[in-house]
Amino acid sequence: MAYLEHPFGISVQFHGNCRDFSYKLEPRSFSNQSNVEVYRMTRCSSVNSSLTYKGHVGRTQALANNSDFFWEEMPTPILDMVENPINMKNLSPKELKQLSDEIRGELSLMVSKGQKNLKASLSVVELTVAVHYVFHAPVDKILWDIGDQTYAHKLLTGRRSLMSTLGQKSGLSGYTCRSESEFDPFGAAHGCNSISAGLGLAVARDIKGKRERIVTIISNETTSTGQVYEAMSNAGYLDSNLVVILNDSRHSLHHKSNVDSRTPITAISSSWSKVQSSKTFRKFREVAKGLTKRVGKGLYEWAAKVDEYARGMLGPTGSTLFEELGLYYIGPVDGNNVEDLICVLQEVASLDSMGPVLIHVMTNENIGEPKKMSETGKNLDGGSSNIDSLIARLGPQTYDHYFIEALSMEAEKDKDIVAVHAAMRMEPSIELFQENFPDRFFDVGMAEQHAVTFSAGLACGGLKPFCIIPSAYLQRAYDQIVHDVDRQKVPVRFAITNAGMVGSDGPVCSGSFDVTFMSCLPNMIVMAPSDEFELARMVVTAAQIDDQPVCFRYPRGSIVGIDIPMCRTPIEIGKGKVLIEGKDVALLGYGAMVQNCLMAQSLLSKLGVEVTVADARFCKPLDIKLVRDLCENHAFLITVEEGSVGGFGSHVAQFIALDGKLDGRVKS
Repeated sequence: MAYLEHPFGISVQFHGNCRDFSYKLEPRSFSNQSNVEVYRMTRCSSVNSSLTYKGHVGRTQALANNSDFFWEEMPTPILDMVENPINMKNLSPKELKQLSDEIRGELSLMVSKGQKNLKASLSVVELTVAVHYVFHAPVDKILWDIGDQTYAHKLLTGRRSLMSTLGQKSGLSGYTCRSESEFDPFGAAHGCNSISAGLGLAVARDIKGKRERIVTIISNETTSTGQVYEAMSNAGYLDSNLVVILNDSRHSLHHKSNVDSRTPITAISSSWSKVQSSKTFRKFREVAKGLTKRVGKGLYEWAAKVDEYARGMLGPTGSTLFEELGLYYIGPVDGNNVEDLICVLQEVASLDSMGPVLIHVMTNENIGEPKKMSETGKNLDGGSSNIDSLIARLGPQTYDHYFIEALSMEAEKDKDIVAVHAAMRMEPSIELFQENFPDRFFDVGMAEQHAVTFSAGLACGGLKPFCIIPSAYLQRAYDQIVHDVDRQKVPVRFAITNAGMVGSDGPVCSGSFDVTFMSCLPNMIVMAPSDEFELARMVVTAAQIDDQPVCFRYPRGSIVGIDIPMCRTPIEIGKGKVLIEGKDVALLGYGAMVQNCLMAQSLLSKLGVEVTVADARFCKPLDIKLVRDLCENHAFLITVEEGSVGGFGSHVAQFIALDGKLDGRVKS
C-alpha cells in the first residue's frame, strides 16, 4: 500500500503492486473542431486504487511519472499573440474561430492533465472570445456568475502563464478575483450574484455620468436561485443600460427522458435574433411605442400585448418571462458560433440607450471534451439498488459515502426519512441514495433558501427530512434557518457537508462559519463527528430527534479508516468522551480536528508531556461535566476546531469564565 499526499488536502491511496502497469496514449480528435487534438491515457492492466479529490471518490488509474510520457501540445500561434483582449480587435472571423479552437485545445490539455474540471469553461469559449472582441475590458465591465466558466476569460486577460497554478497557494484563484486582475471587476462566488452586482455598477455609472458598458454572464444552473429574478425585476424597473447573457448549456434539474429540453437553433431563429438585436428594429419598436402612447393608454397597452405575444410566438418557451421582468429578450443564439455571437453583440453594444437586455445563448458543454480516464459513480455494476451496492459500486472512502450508507440504513428502517439536497452538483454517493430511494429524494439545485423551508414543510407534514447542504452554501439560507426552522422548533436535520477547509477550491467554498452561526440559535443541537463511526451514530441520533432541529457537520475527503460495527446506537445528547488520559495538558477537539489532537498527543508523549485527548462531540449543548473535569485536572486546556471566532472554542471559553474555572489553576 502506498500513499501520495497533496499539499492542498488531496490524497491518493494505492493498493497492490504499483509497478505492474503498461499504458498507451490514444489520440482523440474533437468533432467539428479543426486542427485540435488531445491525447488521453488509458490503462492496459488493472489496479485496485482509489482517488479522493474534491469530495469525489471513484476508481481510477495510476499515472506514470512525468518522465515516462508527455502530453501532446498543439501549436497556438494566435493565442500566443493575445496577451490582452486588445490584441484580438483586428482578427478576422476565420482567425477568431482558430483562436477559439486554440483556447479549447489549451483547456482540454489542462483537463487531460487532471488539473481541473473545465467542462463549463469549454462550453463558453466562443462566447468569451466574442464578448472580449466586441466590448472593451477593463473599461467595459464583464462579470461572470460562476468561476467554472471563467478559465477562457483568464487565458485572454494576461494570466495564461499562471494557469498551471490554478487553485494553488499564491496561484490563480479558481474564481474571478478583484485583487487578481483589473479584468475582474467583481468576484464570482457561489453563483447568482452577477446581475445584482452588474446593476449596481450600471447605476453607479449613470450617477457619475460615465458611459462604459456592463455585461453580466449568468448560467442556467443559477437560474434556480431567487436573487437572479430579484435582480432582473429591479433592473427592469430602473431601466439602466445592462447586458445580461444567459449561457444555457441545456442542464435540466429534473430531466425527463421522453422530452427534449433543448431549444433548437435554426436558420430562422438565428435570423430572428439578429433582427431583434438590430438598431433599426429597436428604433422602430421605440417609435411605435411613442406613437401608441400619444394616441391613448388603451391602444398602448393593446400594442404592448401584441408585441409580447408576437415575440413569445417567435421566441422559445419562457422568453416572455424575461420580458415581464422588464428585460428585452434576444435569442436564442448559437453560443458556439462566434460570428453569430459577434453580430448580435455588436448590434446591442451600438445602442446608446437600450435599457436592460437579455441575450439567450445556447452552448454545448461536450464540444472538445476529452474522455475521462474513469467514470466516477456511473454504471459501475449495472444498477444494483440495495444498500450493499453502496460499498460494492464505489467503496465508502469519504465521509460522504459513510453518511449516505448510514442514512440509507436508517431510510430502510424508517419510511418517513427523506433527503433534500441543495448545491451546484451532486456527489456520486448522493446520487446512489437517489437511485435507491427515488421517491424520497429531492434535489432543488442552487435553491438553498427553498431547500430549508421545503424541509420544514416536510417535517410539519410528519416526515423526517435530512437537509443536505455544503457549509459555504448554507450561509445563503440563514434567514430561513432562523425563522422557518429554529424559532418554530421544527425538527429538520441538517447534514452540513464540505465543512472546514477545502484545499484548492479556495476560500469561496470553505465552510468556516457554520459552527458559529448555527450554535448561536436557541433551539438548535450542534454536533460534529470525529470519525466515520461517530458520523454514522450521529445520523442515527438525528433520526430519533423529533422535537427540535439538529445539525452535524463533516469534512470532505478521506475518512480515518476504522472498523465500523453494524450496531450503531444513538449518542446521548450533550455527551462527549475522553479518548486518552494524561495529566499535564488537555486537548479538547471538535469534529475532525480530534484526529489532529491524537497526532499531537503522540508527538508530545515522546517529549515526556502527558496529554489528555477528549472528543467534545457537541458544541451545543456543551458537555459541562467533561469541561469541568478537564479544567480541574489539568494546568492547560486547549480547544481545537476548524472554524472561525465565535465557534466551539468561544462557547467553551464563555462557560469556564462564567463557571469560575479561569480563577483556578487552568489556563485556557
